[in-house]
Amino acid sequence: MTEQLVVDGGPGAGWTSVVTGHLRWIEGLLDSLGLPAERSDELRARLLAVRARAADPHLRVAVFGETSSGKSTLLNAFLRRRLLPSSALVTTRTTTVLEYREDTEGLRVSTADDLLLEWPSVPFAGWAGRERGASADTLEQALRLVLTTALADEVGSLRVLSPVRLLGDGVTLIDTPGFSVTERGHRDLAEAAARQADVALVVVPAVAAMSLTLVDFLTGPLRDHHDRCAFVITKLDLLDDDERPEAVEVVERRLRELGCADPLLLPCSPGKALDEVAAVGVREPGGSGHLASFREVEARIARLAADRRRSAVAATVLGLLSELLSAVEETAEVRRAALSRGERELAALTLPDFPAFLDAWAARTRARAGTELNAAALARTSAQSRATLEVKVQNAVGGEKINDLPGVAEAVSRLVRRHLRRDAEHAVRTAAKRTGEVLTAAAEELARDFAAQYSALTDLAGEARTAPPVPQVVWPEPLAPDMAGIDRGLTAIGTQLTTSGNWRAGGGAMAGALAGSLVAPGIGTVIGGALGALVGRRGPDATREQFLWQARPIIAAAHDEIDTLAAACLPSVAEGLGDSIAALRRQYDDEWRDEIARLAAAHARRRAELAAGIAYTEKTATAARRRRDEVAALRRETSRTVPDVEEP
Repeated sequence: MTEQLVVDGGPGAGWTSVVTGHLRWIEGLLDSLGLPAERSDELRARLLAVRARAADPHLRVAVFGETSSGKSTLLNAFLRRRLLPSSALVTTRTTTVLEYREDTEGLRVSTADDLLLEWPSVPFAGWAGRERGASADTLEQALRLVLTTALADEVGSLRVLSPVRLLGDGVTLIDTPGFSVTERGHRDLAEAAARQADVALVVVPAVAAMSLTLVDFLTGPLRDHHDRCAFVITKLDLLDDDERPEAVEVVERRLRELGCADPLLLPCSPGKALDEVAAVGVREPGGSGHLASFREVEARIARLAADRRRSAVAATVLGLLSELLSAVEETAEVRRAALSRGERELAALTLPDFPAFLDAWAARTRARAGTELNAAALARTSAQSRATLEVKVQNAVGGEKINDLPGVAEAVSRLVRRHLRRDAEHAVRTAAKRTGEVLTAAAEELARDFAAQYSALTDLAGEARTAPPVPQVVWPEPLAPDMAGIDRGLTAIGTQLTTSGNWRAGGGAMAGALAGSLVAPGIGTVIGGALGALVGRRGPDATREQFLWQARPIIAAAHDEIDTLAAACLPSVAEGLGDSIAALRRQYDDEWRDEIARLAAAHARRRAELAAGIAYTEKTATAARRRRDEVAALRRETSRTVPDVEEP
């Protein structure tokens, strides 16, 4: 947005127009900074507070002092009655505002839960009646209930209305709780009051003048009020006559050391003045002794309020405005830092090359699956599988079964073929299953990586989109291994054995060979021929042992052959894996290529927006800093043009 010019604060232009110009500028930029709602609302509330304070004609005189400094006694002397309890008894967490109201006195209380109560009234009596033994027939009693009992914890704000004109027309007195080293809450209230105070009355007890706690407050919250401070030195009546000038001199010297060039010192004894009021009932001008001296002090404070009203209010408003501008500057700097951080994150979390991202995933997946397939190719039939087949063969030729040549040939041929086929199929399917698990895990990894990149990119591009789901992995069941090779191998081995001259096959051998060939080509011919030859020449036991001796090498060779066959099936598994990886890659590419391109463009736009936001917040921070300096200069100039209070 275009920055509005500061209203000229030179000759002919009042400070109110300057304040109005700055507030208008702040109000205009709050929406454009893109602040969180909470921070924006906080700055708007502070803006409204400055505007309201600038429109308030009342002069706010705040009274500050440590616990037991005589602050409450001073205020009671202004009121000409012992109305306020000692600050040592006060437990409320708020300041007390004293205002003039013609003819009648009263009390207004706002509770922490926004209940508004006024004394005297039935609602106030009902609220105060919760305190056991409470009585609020008089204003003094009502104030003690509000300030010193458990009800104090519920008080949000407190106003005392009095028919006594306090330091002149249009003056509001703010009583702050006495602060101390141990009571941090009271110190916080005093600091908040200092920011709203036009004139500060600092109560300094002569018997304990210029303590470290008071010095810390003067050099902290009140450091900008030294030109609008009056120092009321109390409890002088507790010193001997010859000690009083020395006490005043010590206070003045210490204040000058703290930077107060010409401190306004007002020594008095408010307690003694109140005693005289109580003794003779003096409420009108006149009196003597301590009361007369106190009236002179009161008159000097009233002149200070009158002479510095305009400049003091201006200094307060300009001070509040300066704080607001500092807050705007700080907010702009924080916002700039956040935008810069977002710009860096956006640059780091983009997808620079989507095809390369997919290619890298495919290469990693093929490498992992290849490792699994290589391990499967080197595997051999387990010893348990070999032992199981041995037992099955022995059972097939056990007992009198060896006498049934066709049956034995058929049984042995069938169980060997089935067992070896199951071994082969199990080996291949296990390798395929493990490879499929690798692919599934890789697909989930791809989905997670892509979703993380995609979500980050959408977030930083200023969008809110759901991350893509994990895609379906297509992985078909592998085909059964081809057993033709082992059939041919076993046939060759059987032929070599039956033609070696060690066996002469008779009718049993021919019948066994014929039956075996019908069941399983190759295996049936060899095993059946061997069985027939054995049965034709020996007894059952010898034949069985001779057969097993002859068959075991054949079966062992068959196991090795099936291992080789299973390994030969794995390339087809690898080929299927490659097809699935390629299909998944194409799916991502087809579905998300355009979306990634769109997000990349949105990303570029977002970075440009962030760059513009960073530049704008930098400009805003600089402007706020310059405006704050202008306000500070105007505030100093306003203080220099204030006439000094004349000594009586």
